[in-house]
Amino acid sequence: MVTWLEEPIMGSITPLDIILFVLVMGIAMIAARAVTSLVRRYLDDTVGKRSSKGVARLLQYAILGIAFLGATGTFLHIDLNAVLLSLGIVGIAVAFATQQIIQNAVSGILISITKPIQLEDWVEVGGIPSTGICRVRDIRLLSTELREKEGRITIIPNSQIINGKVINYTRSGFTALVKDVWVGPVTDLEKVRRIVLEVADEDPCILPDVSKCERVRLPSLFDRTIIVPQHEHEQAIEESLVPIVNVADIQGSRVKLNIKVYVRDVQRNDEIMSGFLEALKVRFEAEGIELRDP
Repeated sequence: MVTWLEEPIMGSITPLDIILFVLVMGIAMIAARAVTSLVRRYLDDTVGKRSSKGVARLLQYAILGIAFLGATGTFLHIDLNAVLLSLGIVGIAVAFATQQIIQNAVSGILISITKPIQLEDWVEVGGIPSTGICRVRDIRLLSTELREKEGRITIIPNSQIINGKVINYTRSGFTALVKDVWVGPVTDLEKVRRIVLEVADEDPCILPDVSKCERVRLPSLFDRTIIVPQHEHEQAIEESLVPIVNVADIQGSRVKLNIKVYVRDVQRNDEIMSGFLEALKVRFEAEGIELRDP
């Protein structure tokens, strides 16, 4: 016996079909809201509220769209072949037109998961032109906003971060500053090395002689094998960060020296190097070290 729920009211559509269609869509809406809440909770602090809201909305629309298409074909008995064919043609056209947008959006999601950079990190993004040393100001779904040391704002597509070269100075913990100087051919190089080490030791911004707080953080920047004792590990770190003076070139009337020092505050590298060179110049003049033109 056919009940009223099975009596067709519009073509082959019955009241039961409509009830099931509404039920499926209701479940899809609840699932979409739950997914949105989870995505916002996970991504708000990593990529920012605006980007996480965009990702959550995209997933919400995808869930509702899939549920609607499935419920329409199953319960409302609508032939979706023609609809999907037309949507497929339109989708291909849209995909070609928005290829870069999709690539940047996927890259934004990958950045939030793999976290090659995070907010407030000091980074340098490669490519042409290079960004130089910048601080990460905001990570959006399609792009990342960087502030250069000079104050300029640089906005780069997320695909450039995922596919290109990114230097993360904050994660590395320190960086090397290199400067070339020319001295006379008969200069005592051991004396030069002694002066460089003494001047570097007097500068609290140059490693490895830094504040006690910074000294505690240094071992965490290096991997340590289990078989190496802690004190030997710390000693090896300090030795590896000692300023270096190497002979880079020798000409008839001058010798080129390559001076390398390590610093923690990469955003102040120009300031630190300037102060170091000023102090070095004073010591060279006081101890009779002759500087030559490059």
